[in-house]
Amino acid sequence: MESQLGDTAWETLPERVRVDLRDVDSLRAVWARQRQDQTLDARGAARRELTRDRVREWGADPALTDLLLTGSAVSGEPMTAPHIAALAGRVAELPAGEIAARVSVARALRPLRIVLSSAHADDLARAATIPAHPVVRAAHTYAECVRVLAEAAGEESAGAESSGAHGSPRPPGPPVALPWVLASRVLQRADFPPLLLDPGAPPPDPCTERDPGERLAILVAHFARLVTGALRGELGWSRTEGPPAQAPVPPLTAVTRRRVLEYVRSRREPVALILRALAPGASATVTSGDGVDGADTGEGCSSRWWTCLELVVGEVSLALYVIVQDVGSPPCGVLAVTANARLVTPQGVRQTLEMSRSDSVTVMPTDCVDDRWPQVRDLVDEAVSRSMNELTRV
Repeated sequence: MESQLGDTAWETLPERVRVDLRDVDSLRAVWARQRQDQTLDARGAARRELTRDRVREWGADPALTDLLLTGSAVSGEPMTAPHIAALAGRVAELPAGEIAARVSVARALRPLRIVLSSAHADDLARAATIPAHPVVRAAHTYAECVRVLAEAAGEESAGAESSGAHGSPRPPGPPVALPWVLASRVLQRADFPPLLLDPGAPPPDPCTERDPGERLAILVAHFARLVTGALRGELGWSRTEGPPAQAPVPPLTAVTRRRVLEYVRSRREPVALILRALAPGASATVTSGDGVDGADTGEGCSSRWWTCLELVVGEVSLALYVIVQDVGSPPCGVLAVTANARLVTPQGVRQTLEMSRSDSVTVMPTDCVDDRWPQVRDLVDEAVSRSMNELTRV
């Protein structure tokens, strides 16, 4: 489905957000072509497995998986007021679930025990059917649902940041499940994957005092990143064997790898100077290679290549991996650039670098390396900065 360029919502979005939506459309086109080679059962199994895994990460009840998905039908039931009211009732009956190890209490999804009025259900039905790009429609539905739940609960905000006494900021409460359920179903009705919350990147507050257009633009940009991650996840879900090791490396992959290696090398000496100012014996080295050693990203792929910046201060070391990987097996032409880090101390080894899935960069088959390089460079800089902060704290 192409972006509906003529609608009012599209025209009011900043150009940077429209670029994000065009990227979503480009990635979805690749996703749609790949799905033609898969059976309906295989596609359904992939979506259910990915959704179930993410629900588990959230610490939500497993029954939420069924509510997020529309089922075997491509579009699911129409988003009418009675259907939305029934969904709200099912969400309200969900157990609270357990908090997963990686998810803070403030980020764990929670059901909200509220019965929607017919007027509120009508408001949500209208939001779910506005003529707009599907990601814009999903963001609008999410924001409207947060507003409706706040109004129904008699609160200033439902699961979003608001002001406390004397105008001081009040920390955000746990996100509510119903807005995610509705947004996911809106997307699936437009033949997109469900919207999966990223535990490492809480959604922006749709109830701030910003201009309404600005609030929507920020939320749409966030949802575009989540939809990109969902599309990439389904592209990467495969049970086929990867290509032979001697398969030629596509030019875009080769250039991206080389640019990443050169840039990480350029960061080595400045980082080493900072470390040696703290500890004269500190060192920084750069290595690279293929495979999964130290670079497991949890994404399905046929091949993966990494550059490692290893920082050593006394008995403590941190290995920062920047990974370039082909998405899918066999590869579909899409690349994912991600980062993670492993910290080694006398007390043991642990993963560090709290970067979310939304921080990763997706490189499209139609790109040249310069198209995505600013995003890749920013990813590396952010990863180096967070790694240095983690190391100096230890």
